[in-house]
Amino acid sequence: MKKTIAGIAIIAAGFGMQSGAQTNMTAPSWTDSITIKGDLRYRFETIGDDSKKDGSGDTYTRQRDRIRARIGADAKVNDDVKVGIGFSTGGNDPISGNQTLGDGAGKKDMKLDVAYFDYNVLGSNPNEIHVVGGKMYNPFITMNDDLCWDPDLRPEGLAVKSQFGGDFATFYANGGYLWLQERDSKDPLTLYAGQAAVKLQFVPEASLTLGVAYDKYNNLKGTDVIDWQGANSGYGNSTTKGSISGTTTNKAWASDFTPLMFFAQVDLWVEGLPLALFTQQLDNNDASTNGKGYLYGVSLGKAKNPKTFEVGYSYSKLEKDATLGYWTDSDRWGGGTDGKGSKIYGKYQIMKNLQAGVTYFVDDKKISAASPTDYSRLQVDLMASF
Repeated sequence: MKKTIAGIAIIAAGFGMQSGAQTNMTAPSWTDSITIKGDLRYRFETIGDDSKKDGSGDTYTRQRDRIRARIGADAKVNDDVKVGIGFSTGGNDPISGNQTLGDGAGKKDMKLDVAYFDYNVLGSNPNEIHVVGGKMYNPFITMNDDLCWDPDLRPEGLAVKSQFGGDFATFYANGGYLWLQERDSKDPLTLYAGQAAVKLQFVPEASLTLGVAYDKYNNLKGTDVIDWQGANSGYGNSTTKGSISGTTTNKAWASDFTPLMFFAQVDLWVEGLPLALFTQQLDNNDASTNGKGYLYGVSLGKAKNPKTFEVGYSYSKLEKDATLGYWTDSDRWGGGTDGKGSKIYGKYQIMKNLQAGVTYFVDDKKISAASPTDYSRLQVDLMASF
């Protein structure tokens, strides 16, 4: 059998060589235009949440092992257009691809993660304007630990990303027309988002990035909350009785969301290591109370090449209606808004394409209540990528 397979391979190779000879070896291979990439993360996690009780009414620490697997391909359509398609483990959760082990070894879900086109309007011009459409990677500049966006979120709709200048000053302008929910008999839930920033490169070892962003969520106030789990959760946001008549038990958003955010980051090199200092300030003008948020953070090093490391710390606070809780970081105080606390992390690049990491959260959740709840979370990761 092995000889038969080997013979078929030799014959196929011979036909390929003959075909190449007939075309003078000019026919491009599909591998010239397609790049395949992916990663697998194994995570051990413990969660201490004082709001969770066991059957005896006592608090407990949850322990679990989880995996996340992703694979995708970028295809070059021509010199100015590419498309990307990717899949990830996970169910309908828009901000996590994690799958928990221990359900009787049942099969794990894998779903479409990204499917987008990217048109480089200016072509080979050193300035860039990209029009991106579909289910895409986040088109906006984000911080290392962002107030508004979970890193696993894949927005849907249309976006424009642009970059101009260089040398001392580089300017960025990004915008998006994004979808939350399409409805056949009512106005859809959408987001108009805009962002502008400038990066000032004083010397090769020092730069400053300053930016502002404005998000306008449409038709959310008074609309039943979106919850992929079907648990009728507002993810920290204020809610009221659902539906226009108010006769159902569903929860609806009690506020609109038009957060205005300012952000800044200083990048330096210290003793041969990259050092970043970053901050965000957020204010939802549509919230009468509990509409503010802020973040301060620092990171040192970059876990990229073998035997390199990265460590970091951030402190963040998001009041109840500072922004839409449905899309914020799913790990920080358990996700959503209405929390505050610290994040400490470290990463080490063991070898090429293999990285280990530890992250610890020490938080308070439900900070708008008279007695906030203590929350802690430890994550130990091993991630292989290709």
